[in-house]
Parts: sequence; C-alpha cells; structure tokens
Amino acid sequence: MPNTLDANGLTLKTLTEIVADLTADMQTIYGADINVDSNSPDGQMINIFAQAAIDNLEVLADVYNALDPEVSTGVNLDKALSLNGVTRTPATHTTTPVSITTNKALTLTGLDALIADPTAQVYAVQDENKNVFQLVTTYVFSGAATASLTFQAETPGVLTVLPNTITEQNTPLLGVTTVANASISGTVDGVDEETDVAFKIRRAKMFKLASTGPADAVEAALLAVTGVSDALVVENSTSGTVNSVPARSLQCIAKGGAATDIAQAIYSNKGPGCGLYGAASYVITRVNGLPVTISYSVAVAEDLYIKFTVLPITAGLTFDDTLIKTQLVAALVYYLNQKATIGDIIIAMQTIEPRIIVTVPGVSKDGMSYSDTVTPTANLNYFTLSTANIAIS
Repeated sequence: MPNTLDANGLTLKTLTEIVADLTADMQTIYGADINVDSNSPDGQMINIFAQAAIDNLEVLADVYNALDPEVSTGVNLDKALSLNGVTRTPATHTTTPVSITTNKALTLTGLDALIADPTAQVYAVQDENKNVFQLVTTYVFSGAATASLTFQAETPGVLTVLPNTITEQNTPLLGVTTVANASISGTVDGVDEETDVAFKIRRAKMFKLASTGPADAVEAALLAVTGVSDALVVENSTSGTVNSVPARSLQCIAKGGAATDIAQAIYSNKGPGCGLYGAASYVITRVNGLPVTISYSVAVAEDLYIKFTVLPITAGLTFDDTLIKTQLVAALVYYLNQKATIGDIIIAMQTIEPRIIVTVPGVSKDGMSYSDTVTPTANLNYFTLSTANIAIS
C-alpha cells in the first residue's frame, strides 16, 4: 500500500513492502536474475535503503500520533492535552523533620536562599540509601544546640522515610556533630508525577462527564483544574439530608488544587440556586461586584490495611517481602470513595510476582477486622496504602 495521509488517517508502508519495491526496481534495472539474497551485496544494499526509509516513516508516525491524546505519551501527551486546558499533576517532594546538633554558632543555608542567590550552597543530609534531603528554611545556630529542622527530598516523588535512617551529612559542615531522625512524626510523603494512563483517564472523565448533566459538568470542570488529581461531585436531589448532604445540594470534593480555582470551577458550572455543602469555602466576586461563598470539601486520605499469605508455585522459592510491599503501595492507588477489595490484591500480585499464590487475602480500615471489601468512611475519603499497613505471612 502507498504512503498516504487522507480522510482515513495516516497509512505507511511496512518494511517488507519497501524491500519488495526496492527489489522490483533493482530487477527492472539489472534484470530479474540478479542475486538479491539477504547475504548478497545487492540484497544488503536493498535492506540498508529499506531500513533508512522505515526509520523516517516511524518518525513521521510518531509525529502524527503525538497529535492524538489517546496514543501519545510523555511530553507529547502533555502538549496534546494542553490544547484541552488539561495539565499533568506534577510530582511533589517528601518533607521530614531532622534533628541537627551543633557544637558552635553557625548558619545552615536553606532552599529559601536560592531566591536571592541561585548559586547558594544548600545544606543537605542523606539517609542510608543515599537519598538526599535539603534544608527548606535557612537556620541560624547562636551556639551549641539541637534543633529539629524540616528537610525536603531532593528528588520529587514517592520516598518512604524510616526512623533512624537519616544520619549523615551530604554537605559536610564543620560544627555539625549529629544528624538524626529518631521520629518520622511530621513527615509529609511526596507523590509521583501523574502517569500517562491516569492522565488519559482524567481527561476522558472530564469530557465524558461534561456532556451529561450539571453535577457531572462541575465534576468535569474540577478535573480540569490545575493541581486537581481527582474530583467527585455527590448530588442530593431529594427533599431530605442524605449521607450528610443537605436537600437539593451538591457536595463537590477535590483532591489538590488551589481554592480560588476550585471555587471558580464550581460557580461557573453549578445550577442556579443549587445548594453547596462542604467544610471548606472560598468567596468569589461576581462581575457585578456581589460576593458569593462557594462551599466544597477537601479530599481526605484514609488508611487502608491489607493482609495475605503467600505460597510459592515451586517449592524452595523465596521472596523479598519488603520489595513486594513497596510495589504494592505503588500499584494500589484508589480514587475518591472507591471501594477496596481482595481482588485488587490478587490482580496486583499477579503482575508483581507471578510465582506467588495469594491465599487468605483481606482488606481493612482499622487493621483488626478484615473482610473481602471495604468502603471509605465518607464521600470525601480515598484509601491510601503504606508499607507499614501491609501484613504478609
């Protein structure tokens, strides 16, 4: 088939077709009896030309596919969806408190110093796995003392911080005698950048919901807000309160995003006179100068506990439980008000370690009473899993 770009899309020749065309052309010039076997000089030349042609066609296909949000990936996906006003949710940095002890007066430079001087040397520490954490705010010791300071992981994304693991200086500084993180209380875990799959799902939900009804239009608008990674709008069209939502009201729930953007998205898409329910609020000003209070709910993480027993398919196989737990945390990501089931565990484990048979699985909200399925406590909750809440036996 020919290389064409028409109403049916892009059609390109295959490598086999290009080789056949070049072979036919060579035979037309030099005769049908020439040797075009792959190990012959002419055959090798044909294949070199064919490979060069197919390489160019593959680049052309990549450029063409980059315009389609359904098949594009990475940076090309970002560019394609930016045309729809949708941006990828970026990764965030883990922050954690670290105790620094000094034996004299000195100044530790934080990331805030980079605003005035981009070349400033930021003080940093590291854990036993060489993960680097940078001081967030410059701190001045007036003498020998100990202070608990907030440090930020140098690399954004998920990073599990364990007690007593951050004990070394990454930026050696005379006068610092001890680096320690005896407790992880106050640690805020970072999140990974939104994956291509999640990004595409959010876009699809945004456009699908926008065409169905006012409540769905609000949810679609929230999903398009920069920084919002998930959204849910619960509608109560009855004359009484249902699941804490007042009569004829919407509960708009957003995970991430700025209050001003969330409020504007809700106001611009909700129906006239529709009530709004939620503990958070933001006042926006209409074009005529009148203020409007927009109430909404901020998504709240809820701990999920899982347990299961593993059996090797082949006797004698052993497994790294710590690695399995880390991979499960990455695999089991839940949306707002999404149920967690034992099926989630089994499916994830089939990918993580197919040599394992999972038996007696269970999910729980308290770590004590396990069942086949659990539902988040409220509409605004979403399950989150940590390695500490996974029991493997």
